[in-house]
Amino acid sequence: MSDKMNNVRWFSMALKALIVLAENESRCPSGKLAEKLESQSVYLRKILTHLVKAGIISAKEGRDGGYALSKKTEDIKLSEVYEAIRAETVVKDYFETEGKHCFSGTSQQSLCDLQREMESWIVEGLQLKSLSDFIEQ
Repeated sequence: MSDKMNNVRWFSMALKALIVLAENESRCPSGKLAEKLESQSVYLRKILTHLVKAGIISAKEGRDGGYALSKKTEDIKLSEVYEAIRAETVVKDYFETEGKHCFSGTSQQSLCDLQREMESWIVEGLQLKSLSDFIEQ
């Protein structure tokens, strides 16, 4: 599977994990969360680490530990989730702007500019959605 597909999976998995946490009454351990999402705990914890660092969710260790939302669902914008996992960027190098290509410098710069513009479109669109848009009311 390509890196780009893996990156899209990160965002998708982060969103699904947040939905499960939103529908959970108490803290949810990573093992239980991974089971609900039919995922591996190690893989999921990598994603959750980014969400914790961003303050979207909280983590508590120990017997009664697990993960929980740090904010109300309506206050969690999808752009925040995107930004939180940006270390594993969802959309990166659409046009592989590094390396040797047959494009002129101007064409290469245009592709770089388009990539940045597309990134801003995605972030702007995600700002219009919150986690509450995916939760049954």
